[in-house]
Amino acid sequence: MADESPEVPEDLAKVANEKGIPLDLMRRALALGFPAEAVKQQIQAPGADAEQAEKFIAEQERIRAGGEITLSEELVKSAAKNGWPEELIKRALALGAQAEMLITQMEAGIRPEQAERFIAQQERMRDAAARGEQVLDLSWMRVPTEWGIRVRPGKKGLTVGAINVGSYASVPDVWQYQSEMPRGAHPIPGIAAMGYSIYEKVDLWADNAADLYEEAIQRRWRPATDIPWDSMEPLPDEIERSMCQLCTYFCEKGLLAGDIVGKWLPEMSYGYHEVKLYLSTAEFDAARQFEVFRKRALSNGGGMGMQSPGYFHRAIIDTRVWTEASVVLHILSNSFLIGMYQVGEYVAHNEAESLIFRLCMQDVSRQLAYGVQHLKQFLLRKLDKRAEIHSYLNKAEAVMTHEEEQDTPLREALIILLGGGVSKEQILDGVRKLEYFKRRWVRDYVARLAAAGLPERRERLHPLLKKYLEEPTAAQAAA
Repeated sequence: MADESPEVPEDLAKVANEKGIPLDLMRRALALGFPAEAVKQQIQAPGADAEQAEKFIAEQERIRAGGEITLSEELVKSAAKNGWPEELIKRALALGAQAEMLITQMEAGIRPEQAERFIAQQERMRDAAARGEQVLDLSWMRVPTEWGIRVRPGKKGLTVGAINVGSYASVPDVWQYQSEMPRGAHPIPGIAAMGYSIYEKVDLWADNAADLYEEAIQRRWRPATDIPWDSMEPLPDEIERSMCQLCTYFCEKGLLAGDIVGKWLPEMSYGYHEVKLYLSTAEFDAARQFEVFRKRALSNGGGMGMQSPGYFHRAIIDTRVWTEASVVLHILSNSFLIGMYQVGEYVAHNEAESLIFRLCMQDVSRQLAYGVQHLKQFLLRKLDKRAEIHSYLNKAEAVMTHEEEQDTPLREALIILLGGGVSKEQILDGVRKLEYFKRRWVRDYVARLAAAGLPERRERLHPLLKKYLEEPTAAQAAA
């Protein structure tokens, strides 16, 4: 009698051999009616092996032979909680569904009537295949996702926030999937993991992320054509050199911010797409910052200046978790950066410089807004992490103040720009004004931490920063 076992397709056989799974198991799976592509996806899943495949196939053979379908206690509990009849669960298991996947779908808000439509379609497909009929696989048209959604544009258009309706508005505390599946879609079992490490909402979320994304794309600007480059005129050599030194510093900041965000974006799972969308624009803003300040340095008879020491850059790159990176980059570093932009606008010598600094302040303000909101929501949900946040800031503030002491070119360039020259009187005036701006940025920094839920940071600041919170004496003010 001829062997009627199904033939194992070449690509399935190759994957099975790589995983050490006997081809006989694959024939048994195909004989049960499972499509070859579905079997391949299952055995490619992380952790899949011959023992797991044998256990699953044996259970399916037992069920097909009329054996009773048993439900785990966890599955029964989840079904009762979400209103899924046990008979519906048994039908899904008979089709080869994994108990873990069913629990995930129930907890994600899939309604029983949605699941029933999908299961009924799969049963029809199975029965038709058993009769040898050639039919289209239309199961993808009946997946149990929420259907019939019709969102309408609001006053600001069809924004990312506006399409968060029904089940699509549900942002889970923990994202269960390791693939690039968008929130609200139907998962395919066995999809290879993408290597994400951030699956908890608390570790990256900010309620304002969607709005910040909309603002970023609506207020985008182009350095090549939006800056009136022809408004610049030659400046005294010491002023041009000082401005170019400042531009060199800003170029480094742009490169750093882009690298930090670019490093962490691939770690964030797709269940929190609002954050990923906004941070992608923040990465673009960082690139534009590099672009515009390099153009300023090279467009008025100057050139690039001296590199900064870079100690603080390493401190941000070495951060261990995203919340640490965000607090240090978006709140500490950007508070100082926006203070520097305020200096730039104050000393601007032409319309081009003035507009550059205003637009960059606009962009960095969004990053500050995300950083503050994320830290606020992180602290509200992880009450035991306050000391850890202070530890991050202790280290970062210490490195920042050390770098400030070492970066003589930047400090002297700021003094010359604020004073308007290199005479003794101009240098003294520049020193006084620089002290004013430092007080301003430290106070703004402390205020942002307070708004994020960390008001006690005021008392824990690094001494070289804390001194700027003290009111200057009359003698200091007159100096």
